[in-house]
Amino acid sequence: MDVSKFARILLKLYFVNLALYSIFSLLDLKNFETIFWFLRIPILIGVYLLVSVKRQWIYIVALLLYQVASMFIASNNDKQFFLYGSISSILFKLCLCILVFNLVKSKNRLAVLVATIPFFVIYLYIIYFVHLKLSNSLNFWIINGFLTSFLGGVSVISYLNNPDPKEYWLLITSLLFIAQTGAFFVNKFYLQNEGISQMVILFYGASHYTFYKFLILKENEETIKN
Repeated sequence: MDVSKFARILLKLYFVNLALYSIFSLLDLKNFETIFWFLRIPILIGVYLLVSVKRQWIYIVALLLYQVASMFIASNNDKQFFLYGSISSILFKLCLCILVFNLVKSKNRLAVLVATIPFFVIYLYIIYFVHLKLSNSLNFWIINGFLTSFLGGVSVISYLNNPDPKEYWLLITSLLFIAQTGAFFVNKFYLQNEGISQMVILFYGASHYTFYKFLILKENEETIKN
């Protein structure tokens, strides 16, 4: 089978897996839910390795760190595991920040800093509602918030300077990161609701796909130039 065709099949499988994960989550069938939850990242890694022309390993490391963070955070509300998950999540975002800052054209630091501030304010506002529940993880989520906001700042400035499909996908990723964090905190610490839980699943699945699209388009652009 042609590699590109197999990659397209895997990408469709990613969305089928996401839909099944959502359905089994709604039905509260934990065993099946866990299986499809776990398969999301391995499938995406497989797609990236097949499609990518550069295979940037920092992205693979980032996805693995996300998987580790998800496993710790999902561990029955154990505070120590949640702390480990919070640290892993920071490392995941740090890898993405390094990757994005090395790839985007605009590196106007002052403009990026100014664009970061509104995202960070929104993030801090979200954290404020759950800060008592975060306890010893609070500082880590503030750092996570800054890294997420930095991605938002870079994406906004990059899109304003060069509004093409690559920058569009990056901008959508940043907005999804903010939305998914808010939905996650509300669902975990404030108001547990199946509708919000489904939003978290959708936002996380969509943000991974949109970042993958940005990265592949950017790699292809760099390959053409070289």
